[in-house]
Amino acid sequence: MPEATRSPTTNHVNITLLGQSYQVPCLPEEQALLLEAVALLNQQLEAARARGRMISKERTALMVAVNLAADLQRTRQEVRVRDDQLNLLEDRLRRLVDMGKGAE
Repeated sequence: MPEATRSPTTNHVNITLLGQSYQVPCLPEEQALLLEAVALLNQQLEAARARGRMISKERTALMVAVNLAADLQRTRQEVRVRDDQLNLLEDRLRRLVDMGKGAE
């Protein structure tokens, strides 16, 4: 995979996952989001490890990643449904406004 072009404004953020430290390039305006994501990931990783089954760190990380990806897909589907509902409502409101303009 090609390495991303780094701009002079890219920060390197140190994170720790399952006791392993990593240095991640990040735009300054995305640093808070990255740290929130790392906190969520660590929370999920620790919860998976606390369930008691002794599995490798890699397998634990993979299981958590799949669960988070499934959560993301569910959320995307919910957003699509809500967008469709809002579009229908907007169309209905426009028709009502158009009918009201015709009555004037």
